[in-house]
Amino acid sequence: MARGTGPFANTLRFTSELVSRVDSVQRHDSSHAVVVVAWSRPPLGGPARLSGLVRDFRVGEGSGDLRPLPALRLPVPFAALGGDGGEVPRIEVPPSGACGLAAAALQPLRELFVSPPPSVEVGTAWSDSSNYTLCRDSIPLAVTSVRRYRVVGAERRATGVVVLIDRSSRVTLFGEGAQFGERLSLAGEGAGTMRLALDPASSTVVAGHGDTELRLTMRGRRRSQDLRQHTRIEITSP
Repeated sequence: MARGTGPFANTLRFTSELVSRVDSVQRHDSSHAVVVVAWSRPPLGGPARLSGLVRDFRVGEGSGDLRPLPALRLPVPFAALGGDGGEVPRIEVPPSGACGLAAAALQPLRELFVSPPPSVEVGTAWSDSSNYTLCRDSIPLAVTSVRRYRVVGAERRATGVVVLIDRSSRVTLFGEGAQFGERLSLAGEGAGTMRLALDPASSTVVAGHGDTELRLTMRGRRRSQDLRQHTRIEITSP
C-alpha cells in the first residue's frame, strides 16, 4: 500500500452512553461529539511525521444540539512523530499529558492513524501498540493500547476501491491525583472493534464504524465511583 502525503480530511462522530455509580447511586447520561480534522504527511524520504489542524470540535448532551466549547480556541494545530513501519504516530504538540482542552481535542484522532504493511491481501494481519497519557477530571492517566488488524476484503465505492480491515483494540488505564483535597486513584480497561475502509493509494482511513466499551473505577478515602461508557464511532471523508 502506498504512503500518500495528503492533504487529507476526516470527520469523526462519537455517540456515548455513560452509566456511573457513586457509592450506591446510579446515573445514566449520554453525549455526542463531532471532530473535523485536516492533516498531511511529508514526502517520502522525509522524517516520519504528520501535522494538521482540528478545524471543528463540538459536543452535546443527551438529544441537545452540538455546540463548540467556548474555552477551546480553533483551529487546534498538532504534530505527531512516527507512523511508518507499523509504528503508531505519537502526538507531541500539544503534549497529550498537558490536561488542557487542546490536548483533549486531539485524543479522538488516534482512531484515524493506521500504518499497514507495504503489501496486503485477504488474511494479512498485523498489530501495533502505544503508551500515552490522557486526562480525566484533571487527573493524568497512563494508557497502554494494543490494536490488532486483519484484512477481510476489498470493495469498489464511488470514490474508488478501498481495502476493508477489521481492527480490535484493548486498553488499560491507571492514574493517581487529587480532587477537592482528596487523593484519588483511577484504574480501568476497555475494548473495541472497528471496520475500517482504507484508500490503498494513500494508506489512509476514508471511512469506518465501530464500538468501544470502557470501564473505569475511581477510589478515594471518602467516596468511590464506577463508570461504564459505551461509544459508537463513525469516520467519514468529504
